[in-house]
Amino acid sequence: MVAGRPRRTQRFYNYILGQWGEAPYFCEAWINRAIVLQHLFSPAIWSIFQLQDILGISEKIRRPNPEEERVNIPAIQKYYWRYRMHLSLESLLKQKEFNEELHNYVTQSGRA
Repeated sequence: MVAGRPRRTQRFYNYILGQWGEAPYFCEAWINRAIVLQHLFSPAIWSIFQLQDILGISEKIRRPNPEEERVNIPAIQKYYWRYRMHLSLESLLKQKEFNEELHNYVTQSGRA
């Protein structure tokens, strides 16, 4: 186990995602995608995501700095729940590849 990496993260990576070895330090796009798909294909009635989790499945549109994806910084009161999307809705609508990928996932999971 890598020093400083939470055991819970490592267990999730190995046992829930079924991956071998050490968990990456940052949540890479393929990990985001695996988690979103896992939730979409679950038998749960609801599948709810934070916007940055959905945007994070694409290397092209996710933010390069993962720290900017934080919803809040608990130690700093003025930063409670201050996530701001880095793309305009018009720009997001133009991301054809991303939108088709997400649409296919939702459709294939039977949630469309």
